[in-house]
Amino acid sequence: MKVLIHIQWPVKAWSIPDAHVAALIVAFPEIEFVRAFNMESAARAVVDVDACFTPVLTAEMIVSAAKLRWVHSPAAAVEGLLPLSVLATHGVLVTNSKGVQAIPIAEHVMGGLLVLSRKLHHTLTAQRERQWIQNALTKDWPRLLHGQRMTIVGLGTIGTEIARRAHAFGMHVTGVRRTLDQPMVPFVDRVVGPAQLDDVLQDCDVLVLSAPGVSSTHRMIGAEQFSLLNRGALLVNVARAGIVDDAAMRAALGSGQLGGAMLDVFDREPLDAMDALWTTPNVVITPHCSGFRQSHWDDVAALFSDNLRRHQRGESLQNVVDLAAGY
Repeated sequence: MKVLIHIQWPVKAWSIPDAHVAALIVAFPEIEFVRAFNMESAARAVVDVDACFTPVLTAEMIVSAAKLRWVHSPAAAVEGLLPLSVLATHGVLVTNSKGVQAIPIAEHVMGGLLVLSRKLHHTLTAQRERQWIQNALTKDWPRLLHGQRMTIVGLGTIGTEIARRAHAFGMHVTGVRRTLDQPMVPFVDRVVGPAQLDDVLQDCDVLVLSAPGVSSTHRMIGAEQFSLLNRGALLVNVARAGIVDDAAMRAALGSGQLGGAMLDVFDREPLDAMDALWTTPNVVITPHCSGFRQSHWDDVAALFSDNLRRHQRGESLQNVVDLAAGY
């Protein structure tokens, strides 16, 4: 069996370390691993591999790979493997690393909400300026998460872990997800389908986006949806920037309809240094790092290794992607 490993990005955290590739070679001596460091070498190597461990393939690469039967993405998202229809046509099974990022992203979300709700962004600024702002905080009171109503759009592995932590803070959680036939999550008060999104945005204090970036979610949150939220509601986006109408979000922040936002994803990354979001009050910006933690590649490699063993034994794989749905 021959496996192509091509996981290289300008962002260090998203590029597989040499040590993890070496560990795979030791763990699977019967498999020939081929590593590519750029798209050109990947395109040359893919023509005679049985499987790929990569987040990106072109349609031309898929067509040229006559032996290819399985692709595993090191991320949960599979946008880099588009068009998925080409993979489906050629009978290629796709799995992803869904769940690996769930806990770190959920902790990141709760951290951002605490910053915004407890006004820690103001107190940290005051600390750097050596100012005691006790009285100033009574003009824009810190608020509790306890008792607030959270709507999570995308109640998958990440959304579920966010809900678990929000419930522990005493929040009332509603989840929005495509499939409604799954068992009810005990720490979620209500689960609805996308058709009921507008209904559950009413009387919502915190809107969290953790849905996949696919055609059905593109710009699903716009001016109308922001208007339904309680005035001063908080927005958290750890999904994809394309889910939100950027102009509508900025307008809602400017009018006070949105009381704050924690944004980890943007239409163009890195965010332009001159972008007004950098200096917009009550906006917490993080550089698409919500899933970062030291053990990331240990977890990704462990999941891929488990699937590789399953593949060798002819067993069902974990995290099979629905190529029609896109996730």
